[in-house]
Amino acid sequence: MKNDICIAIDAGSHTSKIAVDNKFIAAVDGCDLVKIREEAEIYFDEPVFSCVIAVPDDFNKRQREDFIFNAKKSGFKNIELINSHDAVLNSIENNKKILVYDFGASKSEFIFFNKNKAVDSEIISDICGNEFDKIFASWLRERFNLSLISEKDLLNQAENFKKELSFNDKIIWRDTEILREDFERLIHFSVKRAAHTAERFINCYNPDKFILTGGGAEIPVVNKIFADFKPEFDKNLIVLGTSKFASQLTKNSKNSQRSGTNEIKLKINEIRGSIISIEDLLTRKQKDRLYKLFRQTEGMIAGDAASMTLINLLLNLVSEIKNESAKINH
Repeated sequence: MKNDICIAIDAGSHTSKIAVDNKFIAAVDGCDLVKIREEAEIYFDEPVFSCVIAVPDDFNKRQREDFIFNAKKSGFKNIELINSHDAVLNSIENNKKILVYDFGASKSEFIFFNKNKAVDSEIISDICGNEFDKIFASWLRERFNLSLISEKDLLNQAENFKKELSFNDKIIWRDTEILREDFERLIHFSVKRAAHTAERFINCYNPDKFILTGGGAEIPVVNKIFADFKPEFDKNLIVLGTSKFASQLTKNSKNSQRSGTNEIKLKINEIRGSIISIEDLLTRKQKDRLYKLFRQTEGMIAGDAASMTLINLLLNLVSEIKNESAKINH
């Protein structure tokens, strides 16, 4: 990673989250990497070119390549991908048995971790935020006779209402009340089915801890139905785990740059000594050329951007002068 600022991204179809240095900093609607980068640059008040993106473990090679391509189109230059399971591992306690339920927009997934390893998992594709939006949209269309509204617009409306009802008992739309219990009644059976899956995992593995994460876990009825399992709720689990990975990459990059700079400085000191040792053998033209190159290289070192090309050129020139002098003396 060349840039000191490396942001972590948990990219979701409904909401994407941004974190850095194990700190959540922003959420952005959808998976617009341009908006994500802009949000990070507003936060830091400087350009951001590096990112680590958490992607589902079942992403194939083509999907990963597409993500990297889109990130580059969005202005990122240094891009790393991390599997969501590995991101979760970065966030949970070591050497413990932990069950995680990631309730996302496009799917929900149970993952059981034991001794820093994902041992078992189960994806439920029809219990997720997108499916709940479809169910809610169908109800809205029938309730309000919305034959002229497009499916896309109605889905967006349903998603917005779903979010509002997570924090309000009711909302008013078209002079009509829409109650939280209306929405909860529509999804109750699906959430109960997910809870049965949780119970099966808990009975099978007896985890030390059960964690709910993802946007769907913020829905009140989900918390209510899962309450008997005494889960912990951590909506930023994945992005914070990704942030730890990003911080380690930044640290390794800085250590590598520091190591490379120290090595170059040693080379510069070696060259300085070599030039002094052959000053008497130099013509005025050679001396001027050597010291000009030497000053240029020293100036670049001061800016932590030394060029090995200049250093090699200096070393070659010194070597040539020594060889020519040896031939003459011989």
